[in-house]
Amino acid sequence: MIYSFVGKGGVGKTTVASAVALYLASKGKTVIVSSDFMSSLTHIFSEKIENLTVVEVKERDVADRWKERYGREVSMILKQFVDVDDWIVDHIARSPGVPEEFMISNVVDFELSGEYEYVVWDTAASSSTMHLLLLEREFYEHLERDVKIFLKIRDRFHSDKVLELLEEWKDLAVKVWKQLLLTKFFLVTTMDSLSLLQSDEIADDLKSMGINIAGKICNRCEASSEDQFLFSIPEMRGSARDIVDSIREEILEGSGFGRLLNL
Repeated sequence: MIYSFVGKGGVGKTTVASAVALYLASKGKTVIVSSDFMSSLTHIFSEKIENLTVVEVKERDVADRWKERYGREVSMILKQFVDVDDWIVDHIARSPGVPEEFMISNVVDFELSGEYEYVVWDTAASSSTMHLLLLEREFYEHLERDVKIFLKIRDRFHSDKVLELLEEWKDLAVKVWKQLLLTKFFLVTTMDSLSLLQSDEIADDLKSMGINIAGKICNRCEASSEDQFLFSIPEMRGSARDIVDSIREEILEGSGFGRLLNL
């Protein structure tokens, strides 16, 4: 199971995700992965924690992995049509949509590896994360059509490499989308009107993609009697790590949060 924390920038997603990761690490082997290219996870977890692996995925790392996996094949296919140098692969690897698509597959790979019992996904600000998910859905929906189109024109080419690559990308998209539909998404918000408004918009956008919200978490607010929140986290002071430890000890341990995570 992947546990994902989404919401407007500045509401404390990383803090909450880190506290949940610490909580889960006490239950089994856990990895917390950030898809925020400006992540602060390594500052929160500056020392090694038993059973917890911290991963910050950088855009350049994702592009390099894509290039390592697909660069040679893409270059070979392109050279069947036009005379290009290998620099084109670097250009494609950093083109809009390519790093983002491979970003989510990297998160999913941690779940499918079998190496971890729990995967916590600390997402970027809401607009970036929704962009990721929309790209993934479009990738998933369009590849089937792309394969059918290529099958109609394949006789014009001298290689089946294009079809093989499209089929591989389609399988990847199916695998990733299936895991996204199984992921538990938690909305993190604060009580200010803009955060509440954007959290509702995020929930609606996710629902339109067939993704359900497992629950809402109200950060930096007094205990709320509203049914919409799983629990409320009061305003806390101290270093980022102090706050993470406090949330884990004072909120998660005594809130029945484990039941919400199906532990």
